Amino acid sequence: MAGEFATETTGVSADVTGVAIQARGITHGYPRHGQSDVVVLKTIDLMLEAGERVAITGRSGAGKTTLLALLGGLERPQHGSLRVGADDLSTLDGDALAAYRCNTVGFVFQHFGLLGSLTALENVELAMAVASTPRRQRSARARELLDAVGLSARADHLPSALSGGESQRVAIARALANAPRLLLADEPTGNLDDESSALVLDLLAASADGHGCTIVVATHDEAVAGRWDRRLVLDDGVLGS
Repeated sequence: MAGEFATETTGVSADVTGVAIQARGITHGYPRHGQSDVVVLKTIDLMLEAGERVAITGRSGAGKTTLLALLGGLERPQHGSLRVGADDLSTLDGDALAAYRCNTVGFVFQHFGLLGSLTALENVELAMAVASTPRRQRSARARELLDAVGLSARADHLPSALSGGESQRVAIARALANAPRLLLADEPTGNLDDESSALVLDLLAASADGHGCTIVVATHDEAVAGRWDRRLVLDDGVLGS
């Protein structure tokens, strides 16, 4: 079983707190050649308190991934306003969005997103290198995080030598590397067996309990949705409770 997340970790402040989210009238879509745009999100309103843990459910193609991309600063909403903590994502330019992604957000993806040429330790360190964390602090914190997810013995293994559950646990360690105030997880158990899924969800919940970060989990699995404080449904681009 993975270890507990420490309240103090090397080189990173322990005073991590979640961010509130205020989204009003968010509409977002994608162009189609020779046709009208595909509208994926339709006048979305979303209000989350700092430290809240929420599941967004809905069928495949309902817009869950697009909503997480907007919350994570990977895309800017076409219409409406989106504020995460003190940041107005509707107006930030490219450099400011990059800083927001680095300093505020941690991502956990269904397909893990690990670089195959890097070891588990190096994958976790990479997130901190982007944030210009000194090398010695990067290595120490990466080892602490891998120990926290029960993978200290696998630190020098490449992703090809890890199981799906182990890869997702490395991805969680990487997502937590810069002490994010917002943790976004897109179908984090979609490729895992039941035992690995339960462990991954426990680790995500432990990160929220230990650091107070806000968590938004996109899932089509009702059992996964039931683990969080609140459940919202995204249906054909419309968000409801």
